[in-house]
Amino acid sequence: MNSTIFKDTYLNGEWVWAYADVPGTYIQQFGDRQQGGFLDIVQPIKKGKMLGWSESVLNLALRIEYADYNVGNFQELGLKIADHMYAIVPAISFRPSSQTVIRANYRYERHTDLLRNPASQTAGFQFGFSTYF
Repeated sequence: MNSTIFKDTYLNGEWVWAYADVPGTYIQQFGDRQQGGFLDIVQPIKKGKMLGWSESVLNLALRIEYADYNVGNFQELGLKIADHMYAIVPAISFRPSSQTVIRANYRYERHTDLLRNPASQTAGFQFGFSTYF
């Protein structure tokens, strides 16, 4: 296997725990602990002059996301509260410069509600443009 296949692969991610001050009189539907995060894997597939820009980059990317909006168990039954979602998002992006990106994503997401009903599934295309100055 050629070791340069994954040259310049970029990994970026974060994980967060959030604690909210929820009054004790509220029902368990209002979670006081949440967690979630993402991992981005970005692989440049072409660098150099493209479409008139001298230092542009074409990337393939994959983003994996997870969020649990109510960490814990129901007090009465001890069953895990299931209010969570995960998504997988393949993408292609074009950076004409280091501070501008045009990106196309296909997002597939599954969301399980508080009561563990069958997960809802959502999928769709997203297009974006960002620039920083």
